[in-house]
Amino acid sequence: MSDGLIRIRGARQHNLKNLDLDLRTAELTVVTGPSGSGKSSLVFDTLYAEGQRRYVETFSAYARQFLDRMDRPAVDRVDGVPPAIAIDQTNPVRTSRSTVGTMTELNDHLKLLFARAAELFDRKTALPVRHDTAQSIYAELMARAAGAGDPRMVLSFPIELPGGTTTEQAEQWLSASGFTRIQAQREVDGKT
Repeated sequence: MSDGLIRIRGARQHNLKNLDLDLRTAELTVVTGPSGSGKSSLVFDTLYAEGQRRYVETFSAYARQFLDRMDRPAVDRVDGVPPAIAIDQTNPVRTSRSTVGTMTELNDHLKLLFARAAELFDRKTALPVRHDTAQSIYAELMARAAGAGDPRMVLSFPIELPGGTTTEQAEQWLSASGFTRIQAQREVDGKT
């Protein structure tokens, strides 16, 4: 009987007075009203409790013995209720930085989802960032060299020198490491 509705009939939990209600699933439903009107009784003590109780009933008897026993709410019938997650306003951890994601522990799953499903763009150029391999870098460098009409290229990189290192010591170390030229400028002139 899953027609996209949660049907609540005869809800009498706490201060609810024989309430009949149909709620659409897959939509955001906001329950508002004055204090004491039965909002929490409907949402947490009836709807969530029944959804959670039915979900726990699907566990084996062995698994259920480790869980708290859930009583049926005072209601004649609830149909179409899916497994439920409820977030109460009371939080045992007192911090202003708590969010729905941290309280439900969904943040870690969302990080994985966004890391796998997202497409990364360069902030400056707005072009998609792609994963490079040694072959793709070589092909890009060859294409740039052919476009410039000059097959030569200079690869440069900054190095961090320990404090007190002289220029001669740095040149000697780089020469021993196989480097033939040193560019001592902070900025390299030329096209990127």
